Amino acid sequence: MGPPPSTPLRPGILLDRDGTIIVDHGYVGSVDRVEFIEGAPEAIARFNRAGLPVAVVTNQAGVARGLYGVDDVARVHQRIAAHLAGYGARIDLFLYCPYHPAGIVEAFARTSEDRKPRPGMANAAASALNLDLAASWVVGDRPEDIGLAEAVGASAVYLGAGDYQRPGVWSFPSLAAAAPFIMERVAI
Repeated sequence: MGPPPSTPLRPGILLDRDGTIIVDHGYVGSVDRVEFIEGAPEAIARFNRAGLPVAVVTNQAGVARGLYGVDDVARVHQRIAAHLAGYGARIDLFLYCPYHPAGIVEAFARTSEDRKPRPGMANAAASALNLDLAASWVVGDRPEDIGLAEAVGASAVYLGAGDYQRPGVWSFPSLAAAAPFIMERVAI
Protein backbone atom coordinates (compact mmCIF):
# COMPACT_ATOMS: atom_id res chain seq x y z
CA MET A 1 0.00 0.00 0.00
CA GLY A 2 1.63 3.21 -1.17
CA PRO A 3 0.41 6.70 -0.49
CA PRO A 4 -2.97 7.61 -1.96
CA PRO A 5 -2.77 9.07 -5.44
CA SER A 6 -2.37 12.82 -5.17
CA THR A 7 -5.17 14.95 -6.51
CA PRO A 8 -3.90 17.04 -9.41
CA LEU A 9 -3.51 20.71 -8.69
CA ARG A 10 -6.07 23.01 -10.28
CA PRO A 11 -6.36 26.68 -11.13
CA GLY A 12 -8.30 28.97 -8.83
CA ILE A 13 -9.49 32.55 -8.50
CA LEU A 14 -8.11 34.65 -5.64
CA LEU A 15 -10.28 37.71 -5.13
CA ASP A 16 -9.60 40.82 -3.15
CA ARG A 17 -12.69 41.86 -1.17
CA ASP A 18 -13.11 45.64 -0.80
CA GLY A 19 -13.16 47.28 -4.21
CA THR A 20 -13.52 43.92 -5.96
CA ILE A 21 -16.63 42.19 -4.53
CA ILE A 22 -17.99 44.93 -2.28
CA VAL A 23 -17.63 48.69 -2.48
CA ASP A 24 -14.52 49.94 -0.70
CA HIS A 25 -16.00 52.34 1.82
CA GLY A 26 -12.71 52.32 3.75
CA TYR A 27 -12.31 49.81 6.58
CA VAL A 28 -15.60 47.97 6.12
CA GLY A 29 -16.02 46.37 9.53
CA SER A 30 -19.80 46.21 9.92
CA VAL A 31 -22.46 44.45 7.89
CA ASP A 32 -24.45 47.66 7.37
CA ARG A 33 -21.57 48.98 5.25
CA VAL A 34 -21.52 45.96 2.92
CA GLU A 35 -22.59 47.08 -0.55
CA PHE A 36 -22.04 44.75 -3.49
CA ILE A 37 -20.43 45.93 -6.70
CA GLU A 38 -22.79 45.39 -9.61
CA GLY A 39 -22.21 42.10 -11.41
CA ALA A 40 -19.78 40.68 -8.84
CA PRO A 41 -22.12 37.96 -7.50
CA GLU A 42 -22.92 36.79 -11.03
CA ALA A 43 -19.21 36.70 -11.92
CA ILE A 44 -18.47 34.55 -8.86
CA ALA A 45 -21.36 32.24 -9.77
CA ARG A 46 -19.84 31.86 -13.23
CA PHE A 47 -16.51 30.75 -11.72
CA ASN A 48 -18.39 28.34 -9.43
CA ARG A 49 -20.29 26.76 -12.32
CA ALA A 50 -17.02 26.22 -14.18
CA GLY A 51 -15.66 24.31 -11.19
CA LEU A 52 -13.06 26.94 -10.33
CA PRO A 53 -12.34 27.31 -6.61
CA VAL A 54 -12.81 30.89 -5.42
CA ALA A 55 -10.99 32.32 -2.40
CA VAL A 56 -11.15 35.77 -0.88
CA VAL A 57 -7.76 37.14 0.19
CA THR A 58 -8.10 40.47 1.98
CA ASN A 59 -5.89 42.72 4.09
CA GLN A 60 -7.94 43.84 7.10
CA ALA A 61 -5.63 46.30 8.85
CA GLY A 62 -8.70 47.79 10.52
CA VAL A 63 -8.33 45.01 13.12
CA ALA A 64 -4.75 46.04 13.96
CA ARG A 65 -5.83 49.70 13.94
CA GLY A 66 -8.55 49.00 16.51
CA LEU A 67 -11.40 49.99 14.19
CA TYR A 68 -13.15 46.62 14.43
CA GLY A 69 -12.47 43.11 15.67
CA VAL A 70 -12.05 39.67 14.13
CA ASP A 71 -15.69 38.86 14.98
CA ASP A 72 -16.75 41.82 12.85
CA VAL A 73 -14.68 40.51 9.93
CA ALA A 74 -16.38 37.12 10.33
CA ARG A 75 -19.83 38.77 10.33
CA VAL A 76 -19.03 40.72 7.16
CA HIS A 77 -17.91 37.48 5.49
CA GLN A 78 -21.09 35.73 6.63
CA ARG A 79 -23.14 38.57 5.10
CA ILE A 80 -21.20 38.27 1.83
CA ALA A 81 -21.72 34.50 1.75
CA ALA A 82 -25.46 34.83 2.45
CA HIS A 83 -25.89 37.43 -0.29
CA LEU A 84 -23.92 35.38 -2.82
CA ALA A 85 -26.05 32.30 -2.07
CA GLY A 86 -29.02 34.19 -3.49
CA TYR A 87 -27.18 34.22 -6.82
CA GLY A 88 -26.18 30.56 -6.64
CA ALA A 89 -22.64 31.73 -5.85
CA ARG A 90 -20.19 30.88 -3.11
CA ILE A 91 -16.72 31.68 -1.81
CA ASP A 92 -14.86 28.43 -1.10
CA LEU A 93 -12.47 30.03 1.39
CA PHE A 94 -12.29 33.41 3.14
CA LEU A 95 -8.79 34.44 4.19
CA TYR A 96 -7.82 37.75 5.75
CA CYS A 97 -4.80 39.37 7.37
CA PRO A 98 -5.56 41.37 10.54
CA TYR A 99 -1.94 42.42 11.03
CA HIS A 100 -0.29 45.77 10.35
CA PRO A 101 3.05 47.01 11.68
CA ALA A 102 1.51 50.41 12.53
CA GLY A 103 -1.36 48.82 14.44
CA ILE A 104 -2.42 49.97 17.91
CA VAL A 105 -3.85 46.61 19.00
CA GLU A 106 -0.82 44.84 20.42
CA ALA A 107 -1.83 41.33 19.33
CA PHE A 108 -2.01 42.45 15.69
CA ALA A 109 0.66 45.18 15.53
CA ARG A 110 3.33 43.39 13.53
CA THR A 111 4.46 42.49 10.07
CA SER A 112 3.02 39.30 8.59
CA GLU A 113 3.71 36.99 5.68
CA ASP A 114 -0.07 37.04 5.14
CA ARG A 115 -0.30 40.76 4.45
CA LYS A 116 -0.51 41.34 0.70
CA PRO A 117 1.68 41.64 -1.34
CA ARG A 118 3.41 38.89 0.69
CA PRO A 119 2.35 35.39 -0.39
CA GLY A 120 0.99 33.91 2.85
CA MET A 121 -2.73 33.99 2.09
CA ALA A 122 -2.25 32.73 -1.48
CA ASN A 123 -0.12 29.86 -0.21
CA ALA A 124 -2.76 29.03 2.41
CA ALA A 125 -5.46 29.04 -0.26
CA ALA A 126 -3.33 26.82 -2.49
CA SER A 127 -2.86 24.35 0.33
CA ALA A 128 -6.54 24.31 1.39
CA LEU A 129 -8.01 24.20 -2.13
CA ASN A 130 -5.30 22.23 -3.97
CA LEU A 131 -4.45 25.12 -6.28
CA ASP A 132 -1.74 25.49 -8.87
CA LEU A 133 -0.92 29.15 -8.20
CA ALA A 134 0.93 29.49 -11.51
CA ALA A 135 -2.34 28.60 -13.28
CA SER A 136 -4.46 30.77 -10.96
CA TRP A 137 -5.69 34.36 -11.16
CA VAL A 138 -5.46 37.15 -8.60
CA VAL A 139 -8.05 39.90 -9.04
CA GLY A 140 -7.98 43.16 -7.12
CA ASP A 141 -8.01 46.94 -7.19
CA ARG A 142 -4.71 47.75 -5.48
CA PRO A 143 -0.99 47.44 -6.19
CA GLU A 144 -0.79 44.93 -3.30
CA ASP A 145 -3.01 42.56 -5.29
CA ILE A 146 -0.76 42.80 -8.33
CA GLY A 147 2.22 42.27 -6.04
CA LEU A 148 0.62 39.14 -4.61
CA ALA A 149 0.09 37.74 -8.12
CA GLU A 150 3.73 38.42 -8.95
CA ALA A 151 4.92 36.89 -5.66
CA VAL A 152 3.25 33.55 -6.41
CA GLY A 153 3.48 33.53 -10.21
CA ALA A 154 -0.25 33.88 -10.79
CA SER A 155 -1.95 35.88 -13.53
CA ALA A 156 -3.01 39.36 -12.43
CA VAL A 157 -6.17 41.35 -13.15
CA TYR A 158 -6.36 44.94 -11.97
CA LEU A 159 -9.79 46.46 -11.40
CA GLY A 160 -10.19 50.19 -11.66
CA ALA A 161 -10.20 53.22 -13.87
CA GLY A 162 -7.52 53.22 -16.54
CA ASP A 163 -4.83 50.68 -17.29
CA TYR A 164 -2.35 49.32 -14.80
CA GLN A 165 0.92 50.00 -16.59
CA ARG A 166 2.73 46.75 -16.00
CA PRO A 167 3.47 43.92 -18.43
CA GLY A 168 1.29 40.87 -17.87
CA VAL A 169 -1.36 42.75 -15.90
CA TRP A 170 -4.82 42.99 -17.46
CA SER A 171 -7.07 45.91 -16.51
CA PHE A 172 -10.85 45.92 -16.33
CA PRO A 173 -13.40 48.26 -14.77
CA SER A 174 -15.04 45.49 -12.70
CA LEU A 175 -15.02 41.81 -11.78
CA ALA A 176 -18.05 41.38 -14.04
CA ALA A 177 -16.06 42.75 -16.98
CA ALA A 178 -13.00 40.63 -16.15
CA ALA A 179 -14.83 37.31 -15.69
CA PRO A 180 -15.37 36.45 -19.41
CA PHE A 181 -11.70 37.26 -20.13
CA ILE A 182 -10.52 35.00 -17.28
CA MET A 183 -12.91 32.22 -18.33
CA GLU A 184 -11.49 32.25 -21.86
CA ARG A 185 -7.94 31.91 -20.61
CA VAL A 186 -8.08 29.73 -17.52
CA ALA A 187 -7.09 26.13 -18.15
CA ILE A 188 -9.91 24.15 -16.58
